[in-house]
Amino acid sequence: MKRFLTLFVASFLTLCAFAQEAPLDSAAFQPDESIAFFQYDTLSLEMDLYFPADDADQHRCIIYSYGGGFVEDNQRHFETRRLCRQFADDGFVVVATNYRLGLRGVRFKGVGGMVKPLESAIQMAAEDVFKVTRYVLDYAAELTVDPTQVILMGSSAGAIASLQCDFERCSHSPLAEQYLPDGFRYAGVVAFSGAIFSRKGLKYTDTPAPTFFLHGTADRLVPYKQIKLFNIGFYGSDRIVQQFKKNHYAHKILRFTGEGHTVAVRYFANYDEVRWFIDNLVTGGRHYEIDETFFDPDRERSSWDTADAGSLYK
Repeated sequence: MKRFLTLFVASFLTLCAFAQEAPLDSAAFQPDESIAFFQYDTLSLEMDLYFPADDADQHRCIIYSYGGGFVEDNQRHFETRRLCRQFADDGFVVVATNYRLGLRGVRFKGVGGMVKPLESAIQMAAEDVFKVTRYVLDYAAELTVDPTQVILMGSSAGAIASLQCDFERCSHSPLAEQYLPDGFRYAGVVAFSGAIFSRKGLKYTDTPAPTFFLHGTADRLVPYKQIKLFNIGFYGSDRIVQQFKKNHYAHKILRFTGEGHTVAVRYFANYDEVRWFIDNLVTGGRHYEIDETFFDPDRERSSWDTADAGSLYK
């Protein structure tokens, strides 16, 4: 039990140190509009909107959730803005939102007191993404969004929130039922190094959205496989895809052999693959089940390839 909790927490807390490595350039790739749409006591939820240049009445929409270990706010980081602008230039309405950072300032008291704050952080982030989703659906006409083409995309902690939202939707959780309209279904999910938390095992009641998983096989921060004790688990891409394959859910997984958490920021290197996935499995409605492996023996190694839970206790 203690080993499970330690590994579970270490996976998350080491992730807290992970941040997108790019300059905080205040001039480039600014959003077209920013909207404060929900107020907590100490936090205003704000969405940054990036619009295509055309005058079409409806567009596909990407709700993008940044990474940062549930402690770092990277909503307006240079790389976040750059990615959002690139998708907008390709015809998408892109919504980049902040969310409550449930692990910021948290001090853990013993191993047994760690899991609940981590679970709470995931639930808070997922709830805030649901709030964004509902806003987009309620104002779809004004935002020129096609409500049948709302796609979740995230990196690291944001990928966890994105996968968690679709899992909660499929499971008809109280959280999903509170915010999502009856019959709503996300058009797709793209997860760069994501996972799902569940206390009831990994089971989809409804069919999940077509999902693109990108994950390093040596990721020691967000588990590539799973960390599990009885029905409580933190399920990584490899384990989720087993469930997708068993039930023949539409998906693509790109496994990066030997790579660690660096895959969480591969959104530019794999931009074309993401676009192909969206065009074919999401918008195109094609049912593919694709399992691909990428290995580059000449790749320059990163410190995130070898980071592990032990680094927390030096």
